[in-house]
Amino acid sequence: MKFYTLLFLLCLIMRMTAAPAPLLPERVAVIYNSSVPESLALAKAYQQARGIPSGHLIGLDLPDREEIKRAEYEEKIRLPLRQEFDARKWWKIGRGDDTTNIATECKIQVLVCMRGVPLKVARVVQAADPKAKPEAAPNPMLIANEASVDSELATLSWTGQPLNGPLKNTYFQATKGFSESSMPYLLLVGRIDGPSFAICQRMITDAIAAEKTGLWGRAYMDLAQFYPEGEAWIRSCASQCADVGMPVVVNPWKEVFPKNYPMTDAAVYYGWYEGNVCGPFVKPGFQFRRGAVAVHLHSFSASTVRSDKINWCGPLLASGAAVTLGNVYEPYLGMTHHFDELQKRLLEGYTWIEAAYGSIPVVSWQGVVLGDPLYRPFLNLDGAGEKEDSSRSYRALRVAKLLHADQDSKFLSEIERIGREKSNPIFLEALGLIHLQRRQEAQALRFILEAKPFYTNAADRLRCDLHVIGCDRDAGRLPMAVKNLRTAELAYAELPEIEAVRSWLAILDPPPPPQVQPGPKK
Repeated sequence: MKFYTLLFLLCLIMRMTAAPAPLLPERVAVIYNSSVPESLALAKAYQQARGIPSGHLIGLDLPDREEIKRAEYEEKIRLPLRQEFDARKWWKIGRGDDTTNIATECKIQVLVCMRGVPLKVARVVQAADPKAKPEAAPNPMLIANEASVDSELATLSWTGQPLNGPLKNTYFQATKGFSESSMPYLLLVGRIDGPSFAICQRMITDAIAAEKTGLWGRAYMDLAQFYPEGEAWIRSCASQCADVGMPVVVNPWKEVFPKNYPMTDAAVYYGWYEGNVCGPFVKPGFQFRRGAVAVHLHSFSASTVRSDKINWCGPLLASGAAVTLGNVYEPYLGMTHHFDELQKRLLEGYTWIEAAYGSIPVVSWQGVVLGDPLYRPFLNLDGAGEKEDSSRSYRALRVAKLLHADQDSKFLSEIERIGREKSNPIFLEALGLIHLQRRQEAQALRFILEAKPFYTNAADRLRCDLHVIGCDRDAGRLPMAVKNLRTAELAYAELPEIEAVRSWLAILDPPPPPQVQPGPKK
């Protein structure tokens, strides 16, 4: 016991040394809609939860709707905020280049929009250039002037920038914390918004609670095979999570995770590219682990965040995620958040808002970042924090990884030994998942089948069966896969998760098309 305590202390010291300098509450301002009482109440709750100075709350009289016109954005949001920054002496404005003025000093680094503040700015239709050649199709990115309110506010201090198209984000792929980056002209803008004010309040309390205990659980990755660039991001996220000892379930097929897939203990989720929420998240009662990071990439994933059934951001938050991000209009793949960069920064100890802005190459564009901006999901990744029984196995996997960080074979042997001695299915399934990622089928199947009977929850046992069936599918053994699906269909008939089995059956063994009835003779 003393050895493990020493290990935790050493790792904590190392983590504190390596982690970026935190963002300070006194450099945060909170914006709320003064015409919506709940928006003010939420702003005060967040201000008190994070120790933000009470004088840093700014109320604006705004329409209570998600989309506004460009003129409304300028008149009701941008200009009043600039006046507030001037009046409070929060910045100094100087010359940027020949056409732009920017903040050369700024006391505020983070803006947080509360639910009630509009989400997006609609496109302004502009007259066609009479000098343009009719056969020359305009670049859609260069004529787009629609944007998320938050991404526009990132450049609040700028004047003279073009309205159309995105602007370069100078914090993209930064190697140090924003407080150390000397970018007074850029604001990191996030929002606490979602399907209801109750969900928004829960997002705040969950983030703070998860920082105390650590975020522990499984990671689920949905590759979906749409474009190589995005798939590579998600593969990298899977590798990063596995590298820190987190069990990782990968869905490698073109179809997303099937309906009601048994996604238990989900702490991290990355997927794409369905338009509306589906798969495990439509199962009644589905819940992420407290503090979960959950993101689904789609061009309009945040077109609305006030619905728990439309698009992705709102439904993921309604299912218990603490943070998510998305796009309000078409962002084009290369100018959305790069998931690999996002997850890398989170694991390194950055705040949610720093990780989000460090992973997107543009501002004044379509991205929106939802959840407590100051949240650090993996603050206690190296073993510190309050202990919870529900996280014991996941925390122990991380400790084993730390003990044998450079000795892979010893790490595998250790979790195999503990898994068998303690009859621990989480350890044994984790070992099987590692071998699955390495395409070592025989070893993977051995540990997954060993894990299955130790699970008391039938949904967990079904997931083990689906791992096995997935191996058959991947190897082209379709008759065996179908046979095992039929067996599972009988064994788990009473579970809501049986829909996952039926979804795979519809793909691998679709019913024959209905026979065409002959028409009357002529």
